[in-house]
Amino acid sequence: MVGPNIGEIWWSSLIWPDVPDRGIYGEATNARVSLLFNCRTQGLDEHADDHTVLVHVRRRNCDGSEERHASWLAEQIGQSVIGPPQE
Repeated sequence: MVGPNIGEIWWSSLIWPDVPDRGIYGEATNARVSLLFNCRTQGLDEHADDHTVLVHVRRRNCDGSEERHASWLAEQIGQSVIGPPQE
């Protein structure tokens, strides 16, 4: 049980795999996943009664790559993205 406290666990030094049919190409720059407990923002400043997973990717331009990465990752565990991108 997590309790009411806000917290974060993050995994870094990851490498996004090549998934060419989804427009995802292997990259390690900013490849990170964060699990936020009782919070919805990376700044840990918005308390919530649930937990949030943030998928971090390098933002090359506004080409939608962050949504492709997040959607692909969610699908790997039978889930879908439920919120908008954060900067």
